[in-house]
Amino acid sequence: MSFRVLHVLDHSWPVLDGYAQRSRSIVTAQSQIGLFPSVVTSPLHQRDDPSAAEETAFEGIRYFRTLDNAGLSGIAIRKHWPVLRELAVVWRLRKRIESLLRSEPFDIVHAHSPALCGTAAGYAARSCGVPFVYEVRAFWEDAAVDQNKSTVGSPRYKLSRCLETRVASRANAIVGIARPLLKDLEGRGIAEAKLFHVPNGVDVARFSPQDRDQTLSNALGLNGVQTIGFLGTLFPWEGIAWLIPAAVELHRRGLRFKLLIVGDGADASNVKKAIESNGAGEYISFLGRVPNDQVEKYYSVMDVMIYPRKSIRLTELGKPVFGSAVGGIRELVEPEMTGLLFEPGNIDDFCRQASRLLQDEKLRAALGARARQKIAEEKDWKTLAQRYIRIYEFARSQAAKL
Repeated sequence: MSFRVLHVLDHSWPVLDGYAQRSRSIVTAQSQIGLFPSVVTSPLHQRDDPSAAEETAFEGIRYFRTLDNAGLSGIAIRKHWPVLRELAVVWRLRKRIESLLRSEPFDIVHAHSPALCGTAAGYAARSCGVPFVYEVRAFWEDAAVDQNKSTVGSPRYKLSRCLETRVASRANAIVGIARPLLKDLEGRGIAEAKLFHVPNGVDVARFSPQDRDQTLSNALGLNGVQTIGFLGTLFPWEGIAWLIPAAVELHRRGLRFKLLIVGDGADASNVKKAIESNGAGEYISFLGRVPNDQVEKYYSVMDVMIYPRKSIRLTELGKPVFGSAVGGIRELVEPEMTGLLFEPGNIDDFCRQASRLLQDEKLRAALGARARQKIAEEKDWKTLAQRYIRIYEFARSQAAKL
């Protein structure tokens, strides 16, 4: 069956971060396999996209916005009034979803983290008699702890956790991007039968092997030196600020390399300070955000991709990939087969494994080739998108029992 799906998101394209990129990949792949996805975003989308129109289209997908520029609820959102802001987001988004559900026939409401989106979507779906799927990408109470906005056991933490559990319990089916997230929900009493795993994927057609962009390589002064690269959003839990002193130690041990950091985010200032305080600007380059259509060029000049995520509750839950042995990375990398892992936070182990990759061209080639093959077979977004058909069928069958 070809489902008409309304995806409910905190924010989306044209905002460029990991959250928006996964969303874009899902809806694009669903459209390619014959589903009919549409998107509605919360009022918080306007923080990063102030000129957002109420309705637009991108790559054949309709995007609806929930504007926040009127009334007391709009003021509460813009002024960041505690509690009132969250209530306003849920209320406005719920009304927007209900309006869309009543104006045209959708078969599924598919909300994605955070729980504010799930809460609004759950109420709207139930009031309109539409099956409800909730996708958990992270537990946002844990993200708040890592950003020093909350503490474990605080009232805010407990409330966020309770809200997440409530949304999951009301959903007809739940998707988790990592298995530890699903195990955690099962421990909260959520039925295992309605828990489904859809990991992050890759657009294999877009990110195909390509020759090194020599113009960019020359502009960056790489000059044939082995290059380690990170490309993504600089959240604190990604561990990039930690990576700087680790790379300094690797350099001190006599390894010749360049480290390129491409992206922006909450931890950008700490990353810049770490480079400066360690006097590492000669071999570590912070490049900031680059245009989305230039991403492939930057990938082409990186010999090894590095993902040094911290081992915290939040994270536990083509190129050779080098990452820390935490939840989501462990699920993507098979050690010694598709990449190498190092013990999280262990600089000595980081240096040992990095030295192997930088000094052994055959190892890099073998890991990269096997990773590419595995990704093409198992992690292409069009392959992963097929899983949603079964999830939607399950959600519909569960909704029919109520």
